[in-house]
Amino acid sequence: MAFDSHGFMGGLGGMLGGLFGNPGKPYDDAMRQYQEWAQKAQNTQQPFLDAGTGAIGDYQKWLQGQQDPSQFINDQMKNYQESPYAKYLQQQSMNAGQNAASASGLMGSTPMMLQMQQNAGNIASADQNQWLQNVLGINTQYGQGQNNLMNGGQNAANSLTNMYNQMGQNMGNAAYNKGASQNNNLWNTIGSGMGMIGSFL
Repeated sequence: MAFDSHGFMGGLGGMLGGLFGNPGKPYDDAMRQYQEWAQKAQNTQQPFLDAGTGAIGDYQKWLQGQQDPSQFINDQMKNYQESPYAKYLQQQSMNAGQNAASASGLMGSTPMMLQMQQNAGNIASADQNQWLQNVLGINTQYGQGQNNLMNGGQNAANSLTNMYNQMGQNMGNAAYNKGASQNNNLWNTIGSGMGMIGSFL
């Protein structure tokens, strides 16, 4: 049988390609790009995860402070100081009461004194109530803020978990495909070598 130069050259090209080629390179490139993307995604989510993790202890401490509402309110009221505006209203009320009592001839009377004390007490009570409402509002906002941070951290953790799961699956698939491609390349190289031998026969 005559020498088949076309078959020989084709077989030689296939064998050299199989020996010196890199069939796994596309998979390696794809995984490198995927890992770069995953790192960017992690860098984006990490601050939220850190903030949420840091808020857990503060939120638990805040909840513990709410277990006894009466004690909490009593502790807060220890910090209460009468506002300058309440003092101003009390002075205005006293001046008005004295003027009215003087005009009606009741200056120094028991009803006048009782009325002035009641007015001053009402102003003080309203001032305390307003102060306490402000404190409770700020306290509630603080608790909600810590809870929001934890929720954001939980969402970031869920996103990272899903990303890592997907990344693991993709890397496993890529490793399998890379191995399969290399096996196919080996058999193609062997087949090309056999083709070269066949060209001499």
